[in-house]
Amino acid sequence: MQVIVFMYVIVYYIALFSTSGQTEMVVSSFFSLGGIFLSAILLWRASIRIKTNERIFWKWMTIGAICYLIAETIYRIYEWSSQTEPPFPNWSDVFYIAHSLMYIASLLYIIMQQRKQIAMWQALFDALIVTCVTMAYSWIYIIQPIIRLEEKVLYVAVLVAYPFLDLVMLFLLLLLFFVTNVRRIWLWNIVGVGLFVFTDTIYFIQMMQWNDVYSSWLDPLWMMSLLMISLSSYDAKEGELSFQKEEQSFHIKVLFPYISFLTLMWMPFIYLGDQIVITCFAFAVVFIFIRQFMTLKENRQLVQQLQTLNNDLEQKVMKRTQELTQLNEQLTYAANHDFLTGLFNRRAFVTALEQSIAQANKQKHSMAVVFIDVDRFKQINDYFGHEIGDTLIVQIGQWLKKQVRSTDIVARQGGDEFTIIVTPIYHLHELQTIVEKMMTITEQPMTVKHLDVRITLSVGIAVYPFDGETSDTLMKHADIAMYRAKEQGKNQYQFFNSEMDRIVLQKTIIETALHEAIEKKQFTLFYQSQFDVQTKELIGMEALIRWIHPKLGTISPSVFIPIAEETGQIIPIGEWVIEEACRQMKSWNEQTGRSLRISVNISPKQFLKENFVEHIHSVLQNTPLPPHQLDLEITEGVAVFKEQYTIHKLQQLKQLGVHISIDDFGTGYSSLSYLRKFPIDRLKIAKPFIDGMTEEKEDVAVVKAIIVLAKNLKLRVIAEGVETLQQLDILRSLQCDEIQGYVLGKPLPADVFEKTYIKNQLPNE
Repeated sequence: MQVIVFMYVIVYYIALFSTSGQTEMVVSSFFSLGGIFLSAILLWRASIRIKTNERIFWKWMTIGAICYLIAETIYRIYEWSSQTEPPFPNWSDVFYIAHSLMYIASLLYIIMQQRKQIAMWQALFDALIVTCVTMAYSWIYIIQPIIRLEEKVLYVAVLVAYPFLDLVMLFLLLLLFFVTNVRRIWLWNIVGVGLFVFTDTIYFIQMMQWNDVYSSWLDPLWMMSLLMISLSSYDAKEGELSFQKEEQSFHIKVLFPYISFLTLMWMPFIYLGDQIVITCFAFAVVFIFIRQFMTLKENRQLVQQLQTLNNDLEQKVMKRTQELTQLNEQLTYAANHDFLTGLFNRRAFVTALEQSIAQANKQKHSMAVVFIDVDRFKQINDYFGHEIGDTLIVQIGQWLKKQVRSTDIVARQGGDEFTIIVTPIYHLHELQTIVEKMMTITEQPMTVKHLDVRITLSVGIAVYPFDGETSDTLMKHADIAMYRAKEQGKNQYQFFNSEMDRIVLQKTIIETALHEAIEKKQFTLFYQSQFDVQTKELIGMEALIRWIHPKLGTISPSVFIPIAEETGQIIPIGEWVIEEACRQMKSWNEQTGRSLRISVNISPKQFLKENFVEHIHSVLQNTPLPPHQLDLEITEGVAVFKEQYTIHKLQQLKQLGVHISIDDFGTGYSSLSYLRKFPIDRLKIAKPFIDGMTEEKEDVAVVKAIIVLAKNLKLRVIAEGVETLQQLDILRSLQCDEIQGYVLGKPLPADVFEKTYIKNQLPNE
């Protein structure tokens, strides 16, 4: 449409300059009336299309265009009939003035409608400053010469009305220009009105200053200004007239009032006696000062608001920092302390032990690790109840703390086990004195809620550096010594000593035999079934290694696996287990036509081997077993070792398509962060928690928490070591996903497992 308008004006000018006389008059009338009629049509279409209150704006604009069309028609008819311009004033002037009034009314309407949407005071003073400048020039070059004409009052009044209305329209458009974003709709209005005022100004200057006659070359400009105003309505939509505050004012808007004022500064000196010019200048100065004063006031208020917001923000940040500090302290405390007794937990104990070993090594003194087990505590729990048992554990912990020195550390390992770091030790009789003070707990009963309960302790002691130089070794030896105390009849303490060398001897025998077992393939796999808790449907099995030695007989995995881990022999053993389990699983799934899953335990050393992923990939290709039917079980110890390395390796395994489970979850260095970061599929709840569910409320709470946590992380949960129907019922009520244990199936050799479970999975012929 814009192109059509400009082409129309160009053709209009070409036609004017190409004709003369009567032909020029006809051509001018045709193009002028046609353009004004098109303008009225465009505005009328917008007033019909818009349904909101904004249609009133377009109706006033349409009426204004119609008034201008009527005025132009009257003017042209008189011109055609008399071959000269009509006398001034006449009826056409009434409608010309009515057009300006309608346009002013439409602008006033939209300003009044939108005045509450945005602060207008700054734009108002900007518009007033520019209007004062424009008024001064209009007075000098247009209005003053008109007033000096020796004509009738009506003649002068009508003539002055034109520039006056132009100033009002210009003021309103300037107000819109300064108050809001210059949208397309206002841009066309500003350009159109600017052209209209410019043409009027040229006309009056030409008439008043140069005493020139009317020139027809101005007609296309008036007509073009009306078309530009109507172009704002061509694609007008509802809501486009609403004011929108600019995020950042353009420099031209900020500087324009001051630049325009500079053009006025010379006039008071040239027209020193002209009161109107002086008044316009004075008002412009006053408006500038008021604008600057209000701007400074607003800026001061904004600064005060900003300071208030900053103060509020600082207080909130300080408060939040205090809350986070307090929360962090609480989390740190919870992570390192036993929730029941408030003593150090296993994690904190290990950290403290490593620090104590380093300090003892540096300062060249001894220290000791003491393992304490409450004798027959299970019977106390069964007889008096768990509430009494918990209270008793708390009192025992408090009593132990009173018997040691301030430098010693008391911790609870879990259940009825306590550990103590005794440091420093310069003479062994110091240690013996402390231990004997602990044993005096048997001398009098402990009062628990009006009940007198007598207890005894079994205590094992390992001394650094004689019984070990690492935390693991010292804890292991202290634990062995504690069990020796139990074997000796309880209620006593035992130091780790040379009489326990048989354990080392057994380790040597097993280590030597393992080499032969690997070469001669003395290992075999047993399989323990895994079921869906709700449906009791077989969904997979776990491969469990067994060692049947030709002379020593069946050797328990709990005996040879730790030795194999320590010597590195676990790697070839683990590789054989994976290959055999995958081969057997492929065979069984082909028989049943199902997609059962085989779970295989992966040792830490096996997992950390560089080519572990390549070996898994090779086994899956050679078997060939679909990757999703293989589930690799890793321990929490592996999960927290070299986090980035572990994540990378687990991601490689997931890319192969295998499943990954965390075995014995809850018994190691449990960390919620690795559950979120590591690509795992299942959590396997450790057997100790399952064993304690029917006895310890805390164990039920722990199991429930693990299940809820897993489900929130979209992980499946399997409980191992389920041995009773009561445990099964509890797990079912807690919505555990899978189950493994004696209650539904013991570990069986491959042939027996096949007859018991696989044959039952064959489809009916």
